[in-house]
Amino acid sequence: MISDYCKSWIQYARNDLSVAIREMERTTNPRQRPFEIILYHCQQSAEKMLKAFLVHNGDTGWGHDLETLRLQCATHDVSFNSARHARHCAFLTAFSTVRYPDYTVSVNAGDATRGLNSAKRIFDFVSEQLGLHKAFFL
Repeated sequence: MISDYCKSWIQYARNDLSVAIREMERTTNPRQRPFEIILYHCQQSAEKMLKAFLVHNGDTGWGHDLETLRLQCATHDVSFNSARHARHCAFLTAFSTVRYPDYTVSVNAGDATRGLNSAKRIFDFVSEQLGLHKAFFL
């Protein structure tokens, strides 16, 4: 059974992912999409889903490094050791600080698209590992 506390982590992750999707799909001034904010919300969604998994397993996840959190999740479920999950986490980790003005890396639509793909895959994977059905999120 999923605790209410774990569900709150999942809901916050879902909210971050929804914001990223909405901003990416924005039709007014699409050339002015805030790619750095989209990527930040993608990173945040993935971070919160990994922490939800840890909470569900009686563990605590600290920090923003998704690779560290993924490895911590792998101590509870070896399927987190997949190279595919490692790639998604490694890509998104860099965007935990993208929301600050002194972030010096330029991001573009391709980065945002890749970030959304990674965040969605992590969200779906963790949801499956928690035994959640898509109806849970409707």
